[in-house]
Amino acid sequence: MHFLCLQHVPFEGPAALADWANSRGHSLHCHGLYELAELPPIEDFDGLFIMGGPMNIYEEADFPWLTAEKAYIRTAIQSGRYVVGICLGAQLIADALGTRVTRGPSPEIGWFPIQRAASCPKGFPLPDALRVLHWHGDEFELPEGATRFAESDLCPTQGFCYGSRVLALQCHLEATPESLSALASACRRELVAAPSVMTADQLFDEPASTYSKMQRVLFAMLDQMTGSIEIIDWGKTDYEDAFERQKARVDARRNDRCGDALIFTEHAPVYTVGLRKGAAQHLIWSDQQCAERGITVFQSNRGGDITYHGPGQIVVYPILSLHHRKDLHGYLRDIEEAVIRTLAVYGLPSARREGKTGIWIDQQRKICAIGVAVRSWVTYHGFALNVCPDMSHFSGIVPCGITDGSVTSLACELGRDVEIAEVKARLAVEFGQIFANT
Repeated sequence: MHFLCLQHVPFEGPAALADWANSRGHSLHCHGLYELAELPPIEDFDGLFIMGGPMNIYEEADFPWLTAEKAYIRTAIQSGRYVVGICLGAQLIADALGTRVTRGPSPEIGWFPIQRAASCPKGFPLPDALRVLHWHGDEFELPEGATRFAESDLCPTQGFCYGSRVLALQCHLEATPESLSALASACRRELVAAPSVMTADQLFDEPASTYSKMQRVLFAMLDQMTGSIEIIDWGKTDYEDAFERQKARVDARRNDRCGDALIFTEHAPVYTVGLRKGAAQHLIWSDQQCAERGITVFQSNRGGDITYHGPGQIVVYPILSLHHRKDLHGYLRDIEEAVIRTLAVYGLPSARREGKTGIWIDQQRKICAIGVAVRSWVTYHGFALNVCPDMSHFSGIVPCGITDGSVTSLACELGRDVEIAEVKARLAVEFGQIFANT
């Protein structure tokens, strides 16, 4: 996606918003209204970041570009673009939505906590309390139709969302040590003696962990708002190589160096043995028999029993952060639902089976195996959907430890060939729709 960042002064840039955009593969263009009042066509962008500034929203006489900017923001909201406002930017959003912006009871400058509001939507990625940077003197009322998600002792509305594509933050979740230094240097005269105003030394003494926690929340908000699940196709891979690549992606996701991803692959023939007790006993063929058929055996750290992966089977690795929901069972139900919906597109009824994992046809034939793992609430491993694999390779194991059923494939059930690429595309659509609402 393409984002436009509106800057009102040179010392309040996108900061961590740029890090989010870059790590998610989005482009970001910064436009300095203080240099160039004429705005680019809104049609060129999918989203808008509106930054802070020392002026207030009613100073059109001194900053005439404010009039055009307000109209631009209204157009962006009405046209369904993503709109994110920080401090002055949030106040401009509030004004565009028809509510008042007024002088607050006292300036709020420094590191102070915000609290999750009682009206904060369920699943919104904000903890009960979060220490954040503030630098504002004005505040806004809650616009009609908006939902307050954050508040503080001095400011009753620290943040609100409007629909699913507008996010307004009075505080500075985007701050970095560098952006704070630039802001403090330009606005040092505002650091007056007051209970809600920190000294410069206090501002700069904040530990790095505060920035990390704050930005993790910001990134989660943006990911949830934009539904940013990247679709990646690794093509054909060896299981062990893919496992190492998964681990690298998980580490990157845990540290917010990338966003959520849905990774597709087809493995070279392999039996993977899960962590379930007795899983290794369900390998029937000897090492020699496996080798003769070009099948390797790999001990995996996923849940479940023994299963087979090979060409013609779509293996899907969702690398997702569950920090905002922390519900592994709900995550599994969502995976199952995505597969059930995909198979329904082909006119094939499927369902969960009581006491068993995976997706089944007529409660007897397993068409999709599921085995997931999670690390610091980031998921890996995933599911394997049989489209048109060599079904004879399942004879070398007791698949998933099944003793009262069998395995099947989409091609077997339909009695015709099915294009792998077509099924991948449908899975991506169903997965995106389900996970956009979690």
